[in-house]
Amino acid sequence: MHNAFPAIGMIALVAFVVVMLKFHFSRARSILEQWAETNGYEILSSERRWFGGTFWWRKSRNQEVYYVTIRTPEGQIRRGWVRCGGWFWGVLSDRADVEWDE
Repeated sequence: MHNAFPAIGMIALVAFVVVMLKFHFSRARSILEQWAETNGYEILSSERRWFGGTFWWRKSRNQEVYYVTIRTPEGQIRRGWVRCGGWFWGVLSDRADVEWDE
């Protein structure tokens, strides 16, 4: 019976990691959508990027960066980079920073 404990522990650890990753990415997406809604933008496309464009050297591992194409309330199409989450607290923070391509 005691030989089952390491296997159960590994299964629990893997399950925990999967749940935390799912939370992290869904929370980042939620921050992005909240940012767009707050500013009156319609997200036409968004791609999560490992190398955060203009944020690549100013991004913590707790943040996510998206390359987005949006439509403004005036109908203008804009493209840029949105960094979701704060530097220290990551996606536990509601922060979103944008840098436009223009």
